[in-house]
Amino acid sequence: MKKAKHYLGRLIVESLTTDQIASLLDVLFSTGDMNRYVDRLKKVDPDMAETVSKVLKMGSDKPREPVAVRLASDQRTIEYWNSLWGHWDSLLFEVGDEEGKYAVQEAHWESPYFDPYVLASDLEGIALDMLGLIDDVYDLVDDPDLFYGALEEIDSNISSYPEWMAVEHGEGCTLEKNATRCVLKWLWLSSQKDARPGKAFLDKVFEIEDHCNMVDLDKNESVDFFEELPREVCREIYECFKHDDRVGNLDNVYSRWHKIHHLYENRFDSGAYLETCRKHLAGNWQYGRPLIDDAINRGDYQEAESLLEKAFSSYLGREDKATWYPETSLLLDERRYYHEDSKEDVSMLLESWASVSKKLGSRRRIAASEFQGVIFRAPEDWDAVIGNYKKHKNHEEKKAIEPLFAHWQTEMARRSVGHVMDTTVLSDTWIHWLIEAELDITRKRAWFMKKLDIWLADLKKDGDVFVQQWLWLARLTKDLPEGSKLKRKYPAFFKIILPEDSGASLLGKARCSGLRKMGAGPCLSTAMDVWKDHLRHIVPDPEHSHKSDYTRHAQWMKALYELSHDAYDLVLAQWHEKHKRRRNLWRDMKSAGLAV
Repeated sequence: MKKAKHYLGRLIVESLTTDQIASLLDVLFSTGDMNRYVDRLKKVDPDMAETVSKVLKMGSDKPREPVAVRLASDQRTIEYWNSLWGHWDSLLFEVGDEEGKYAVQEAHWESPYFDPYVLASDLEGIALDMLGLIDDVYDLVDDPDLFYGALEEIDSNISSYPEWMAVEHGEGCTLEKNATRCVLKWLWLSSQKDARPGKAFLDKVFEIEDHCNMVDLDKNESVDFFEELPREVCREIYECFKHDDRVGNLDNVYSRWHKIHHLYENRFDSGAYLETCRKHLAGNWQYGRPLIDDAINRGDYQEAESLLEKAFSSYLGREDKATWYPETSLLLDERRYYHEDSKEDVSMLLESWASVSKKLGSRRRIAASEFQGVIFRAPEDWDAVIGNYKKHKNHEEKKAIEPLFAHWQTEMARRSVGHVMDTTVLSDTWIHWLIEAELDITRKRAWFMKKLDIWLADLKKDGDVFVQQWLWLARLTKDLPEGSKLKRKYPAFFKIILPEDSGASLLGKARCSGLRKMGAGPCLSTAMDVWKDHLRHIVPDPEHSHKSDYTRHAQWMKALYELSHDAYDLVLAQWHEKHKRRRNLWRDMKSAGLAV
């Protein structure tokens, strides 16, 4: 009888779609109380009975919104886990095969090489699904060394590439965030029953480092995982660091073990934590924050300022140069490198310098520190920068920040035309004038418009000046209130000659808003007259084409034709005389719909 029922159930599963089976079960459930069958289900399959009970309970609660709770029997869970693991294994099968997926060949004459980044990315996609299952499947799988074995297999497979691929001289595979967390979570679960779980976990991570030379864990994710362990486990690991040589050189500020050890110092030994910060401040400016806060809390403002000096010397990489102070130069111009995620930390250090300067009675440095902080946090926010600048009425304060304000204006001008290598950054552009006029719109609107009219007249009169400054004119043309309407009348000119959309950034919005405030719309007609007269002077010469590709030259000529047929004919005549043998040039111009 059981076999017949089993046969019927299998036959139904094989004969109906998933949606049809769901409808069938809904009909059966609606005929009566299904809880009466739970005891009978327990005899057949306790795991199934427990899962059905949970489903029935949720169904009786009738939630208005779908509940974000995963309901699956142990067998269903392990079935899905095994499918993921099968996919993982199929990827590893490709590693080590010189003709497999991860042996990349850029060109047919070049030797293939192992691409660890593609492998890490593929494994990461599987790990994302695995991570949420680990708590449920760990006991069901009952293999504490599962991921250790997986890493050994990756290491072994990478090492098995032929010698001529020189894998041993290249980079190994560093797992990404989720794959790293899967490994560490599995190792941690396998350590929890140990009398000293922290040491057991640490030993297993060390074992991976010792035996897997061609595969590594993501450093930042490793640090985060160690930070999130229970407090008593963190203390146990911290004590292990004191007696375990496997942590390597803890003075290496870039190693995971230094970062983990330093985190634990902050929790369990504040004195040692500050000493580590002091020791490594010259090499890592971020170690300055705790020392500065400590000095401020102790009321030692002279030491706090000395530490601020050292922190910014470290940040700017100028340990052997003169000390930088907020009133010295614009920090944006001095920085050695820039990371978006450190912007707020640097801004807060500048705010701290303002607070310390207030205690030390230096009005110039207070103003400069505050102003630098506003600029560094959001350099393209004109309202914030100009607002802070106008706030300083005191002569001494104004004198300290005026050079910084001028440097900031030039930085805004430079950013407005992009990073073009042959562009000379002028110190007196229409963007400088616009910012100056924003300080007092009522009094300086007419002044700005006069400056703009004179500049446009100079461009129209002198083709050499136009050639030097056409990028600034392009930026103005796009930014003017009616500039976007040029797209309909002169589509090629708009696309090829003018820069990207103005309103896409804070800086673009600031320029466009400022020009509207000045009432600069009528200048568009004058600007277009300049383009019609002089665009021909900057059309790229086909002599400088790349591999006989003249697509760009054809596009520029199309833009020129839209503005001035006469100018187009003039350039075309010159090209016929100079470049008549460049057949690809005439081909590309014809393809662009131009008469040649």
